Amino acid sequence: MPRVKRLPGNDSTCGWLSQLPERSTRPTLNGTQKADWVVVGGGYTGMAAARQLATLKPGERIILLEANRVGEGASARNSGFLVDATLNEGTGTASDIEVFRQKYELALAAIAEVKSLVNGYGIDCDWDPCGKLYGAHDPRYLDRLEKFSRLLGELGVANDVLTGTRLRDHIGTGFYTTAVWTKTSVMLHPAKLARGFSDNLPPSIKVYENTPVIAWQSSNGGYRLKTPSGEVVACNVIMAVNGFMPEVGIRQDRSFALQLTASMSRPLTDDEHAAIGAPKPYGLLSADAMGATIRLTRDRRILVRNTCEVPRRMSLDPTALVRRKADHARALTKRFPALSPQVFTHSWSGIVCLSTNGHHVFGKVADGLFVAGCYNANGLGLANLLGREVANLAARQDSEWTPLIEQRSRPKRLPPQPLLGWGARLRLARDRFLARSEA
Repeated sequence: MPRVKRLPGNDSTCGWLSQLPERSTRPTLNGTQKADWVVVGGGYTGMAAARQLATLKPGERIILLEANRVGEGASARNSGFLVDATLNEGTGTASDIEVFRQKYELALAAIAEVKSLVNGYGIDCDWDPCGKLYGAHDPRYLDRLEKFSRLLGELGVANDVLTGTRLRDHIGTGFYTTAVWTKTSVMLHPAKLARGFSDNLPPSIKVYENTPVIAWQSSNGGYRLKTPSGEVVACNVIMAVNGFMPEVGIRQDRSFALQLTASMSRPLTDDEHAAIGAPKPYGLLSADAMGATIRLTRDRRILVRNTCEVPRRMSLDPTALVRRKADHARALTKRFPALSPQVFTHSWSGIVCLSTNGHHVFGKVADGLFVAGCYNANGLGLANLLGREVANLAARQDSEWTPLIEQRSRPKRLPPQPLLGWGARLRLARDRFLARSEA
């Protein structure tokens, strides 16, 4: 039975998770269990798939396996952007505009799906439809931002270009020279959202936490999944492990993982908030993919994320996090010199999954084996949509969204390891250097 290469491991210092009340840990799987369906991975994708299976297959046994705790991996560790239109696809040719339109259509469907679930379950996740900004400090990015704004206008996407005093008043810093504000994105608290989904999983789903799959194989027309203290024998499997797909041997030549880190402050005092101009909550992404992400939350915490690397381990140790926190502190000081880096109270890491052409990994892998993942750092919305849709596909339930998702799920083949790792590290080093003005 082939073994999983590396297992998830999360640090305990996530600023979002620190704000949640404690909850009881669900049981660990022991012994042998049988199921009609097993979903591997308890993030947004896995919860969405299990939830949809419970609706479509009410009489069948569904098991959800999570290596750590449900909803406390990457789903709770991102920056909380429910993204509408992404910047770097706006190139101008007819084919590229059509790609952009498809991605925007999926993004709006994902936002609608999350909004429906939030309203249906009554989840308090600090939902804020304030839009998002793409900003730049260096004027050399101005042309990119202006082209993006024109493309959005041609497609009827509400946006505004902010400069000067308008921009400074909006974000509380004069660091940025230009920003494009798209109006249909949503800012939220990702850990509150993930906890809300976890708390509202249908009781018919049997959930096991701290139960990583360490090996698996097809067996007698179904699948056997081995865990540290037991195994599951299932007719059907949905792999919802996103950045860990290469580790479990699913489409390992189509996606790869990157590791990001962020730091978050305590709530700013009234004086600190006034010192930066008392801006309203907002979220800003960099005009360069290697630049810094900045958020001011509803309770006046500042988040900075500006490191990206190929993971040597799937989580960072405390010493490594201290070094990354220094990068975040420099970014804070450049933007908000009135604030001390001592406002940072939490630093953490998380895994994202990418393909080289921005496509997802989605669909049927083999009889009874399905996968959804690779959201190219836009997983907060797309994971919920594709999780639902992979369950529809597996259960043979027709859906209007499956054809478009499949069209956007043709990731290019990657070179084998270790060439992939070497190449990715060199590319990131180059991109980091070129984007140093935006870090």
